[in-house]
Amino acid sequence: MTLYTKNGEYPIRLPSSIRLSDGTMRTDQSSFSEQEIADAGYIKIENPPTVEYPNKLEWDGVNLQWIVRPPNDRELMARWDELRRECYRLLAETDYKIIKAMETGLPVDPSYVTYRQELRDLYNNVNNIDPWNVVFPNLINAYANTYANTSSDGL
Repeated sequence: MTLYTKNGEYPIRLPSSIRLSDGTMRTDQSSFSEQEIADAGYIKIENPPTVEYPNKLEWDGVNLQWIVRPPNDRELMARWDELRRECYRLLAETDYKIIKAMETGLPVDPSYVTYRQELRDLYNNVNNIDPWNVVFPNLINAYANTYANTSSDGL
């Protein structure tokens, strides 16, 4: 797919009709010559490069080039806010287990304690994680890890 820019605007496919500098319109895109395209003010642009997440692709209309940049501070803070909201939501989903255990005087299942601590560690960034490559803790994995060393000998 060939992209074009006009007056530095974000590159697009060539429109189905173009207005030449003498005011005439051309409407058969298959017959546009390179000279007519240039006369209408369009400049052929290279296809955008492949961008690895979380980098961003931007168009520089002054220098007529694609720019790949890392996330800026605002985007980084927004990502951390998003992660914190998800951690709070996941914590809230297990609050009932903790409250029920406290109300009944029963011990809290250690897998819930582990899971909830992992969530708090995540949103407090205790382990200096990359916020763009987060693996959320899983309650099932926390349960398995909590009871992994439990021996069934003698049961």
